[in-house]
Amino acid sequence: MTNIHIASQKFTPFSHLTAHQDLPQRFTFPYYYTPHPLALQAIEQLQHYLENQTTWLHDFEQQGVMFGVLVVKNQQNELGYLSSYAGCPLYSFDNEQIPPFFVDAIFDNSAHHHHFSQQESEINQLTRHINELENSFEFIELTKNLAASIEQSDKEITEQQHAMSLTKTQRKQARKEAELQTEPSLTPEDLNVFIRELGNQSSREKRELKALKQHWKETVSEFSERHNKQLNAIKLIKEKQAKLTKEIESAVLTSCSFLNHHGISKSLFELFTINDLKTTTQDPILYSSEQNLPKLLQTAFKMGYEPLALGEFWWGSSPYDQIRQHKNLYPVCQSKCFEIIQHMLDGIETDDSPLELTPSYGKELEIVYEDDVMVVVNKPAEFLSVSGKYITDSVHARIQERYPNATGPLIVHRLDMSTSGLLVLTLTAETNKHIQKQFIERTVEKRYTALLEGNIKSEHGIINLPLAGDMQDRPRQMVCHKHGRSAETTYEVISRNNNRTKVYLYPKTGRTHQLRVHCAHQTGLNTPIVGDDLYGFKDTRLHLHAGYLKLRHPITNNEMEFEVSAEF
Repeated sequence: MTNIHIASQKFTPFSHLTAHQDLPQRFTFPYYYTPHPLALQAIEQLQHYLENQTTWLHDFEQQGVMFGVLVVKNQQNELGYLSSYAGCPLYSFDNEQIPPFFVDAIFDNSAHHHHFSQQESEINQLTRHINELENSFEFIELTKNLAASIEQSDKEITEQQHAMSLTKTQRKQARKEAELQTEPSLTPEDLNVFIRELGNQSSREKRELKALKQHWKETVSEFSERHNKQLNAIKLIKEKQAKLTKEIESAVLTSCSFLNHHGISKSLFELFTINDLKTTTQDPILYSSEQNLPKLLQTAFKMGYEPLALGEFWWGSSPYDQIRQHKNLYPVCQSKCFEIIQHMLDGIETDDSPLELTPSYGKELEIVYEDDVMVVVNKPAEFLSVSGKYITDSVHARIQERYPNATGPLIVHRLDMSTSGLLVLTLTAETNKHIQKQFIERTVEKRYTALLEGNIKSEHGIINLPLAGDMQDRPRQMVCHKHGRSAETTYEVISRNNNRTKVYLYPKTGRTHQLRVHCAHQTGLNTPIVGDDLYGFKDTRLHLHAGYLKLRHPITNNEMEFEVSAEF
């Protein structure tokens, strides 16, 4: 098949174009953007196809997918777009008839299986062997016997030591009574014999304890030696399996090459190598090449198209651990793709990064309370608690400027940049420690007000969903019952109006994005906070406000209450 024919398959012309449609002046900044009108038109066209097509039989209600469009100009100066879906080619959409206009994977799955079929077959055999050994009757019984012998050993030795402690106390008391008799019934010789017998009894007990310990040492050692022999055999197989897996992973990193508009190609391995010693800054995320933008740019550069604008959206149900909204627009995942995109967009001018703008300029920081040791402020939305990498203006910076002679850490707790409300700062080290202790011991009472996107049925309740950082998609948090930290939120409905619900939220814990995730997650309130651009939909602002705070003054120990109503 010729490149021209492939290009005609992948290139989708717009169904209609507004007259004199302005083209983007620069390419989309991929990590935070408002899609260009042309990208929105391409998204609408692709979503219309997904709603009406019958060829691709994938069940999006069971497994949602991130889609992407890249607006391009072809070599005939025609406007159109390329389409993509994100996914690892080793398992995504197996045996499904995928429409041909979606761009190809960068990773050549068929070539991979051709070159590594033998190694993969061996890995599968090793996996089966490991499972057989770990689940064999002999290994399971040996593991049980070892654990039981250790438990019985500890029990019998502890009981013996306890019994020895009692008899020692009894001997000590008997000797004391014998030596203190006012009218001795024992002659001096009899007393010496009695004391010697007490000593012999102590020696016998020590010998018995030593023999007991030796018995269990030999018993446990026998089981342990046999168990370790089995473990070592399993370990050797696992090491061989890991070595083969690493070889394949390294081959994937080397074989995944990315073009840029200069025609320069670099592999994943090269993109993460920082010197001739082949040292890497971090391990690349395998199959990050299968995110949408790398695949879209790769096809555009191969076909000689000019990339103009980008848009990505989620289609279908949300995964359980993450939060995705059907049809919602999303930025490129910076954690997975930064090094790749940095290379692929080299020499292409992009929009300025909104992440480096300072939204707090011109906003007043209201002082709710202040004295010699502490300050309480009402932080506006879109205002950092602490200065960041690009933005220096923050509550911390403003308070530091207001109180240049403060002697201790100012920050006790934080609010998300997008969250408004009450924030406590301290001016001395002692008061910081005192108030921080109240937060740690959870004696501080906090109440947030939130406006939710939809109606919730119950009037009140408790949400318990453990949270962990999504290491492959920062700063998002995810629900993780295996490794997540416990997180609890109590909620109470205030009002319902125009298909939106206003609630009070009482966080027992203070995990990152706890309230936002607990509201948006399918097993939480299942409706995001209005304006939540991470877990819901963009709006004028995030409608989340820390409106009430109760704590004890660090000097007087008097209870203090602060309340500032939400402006929504």
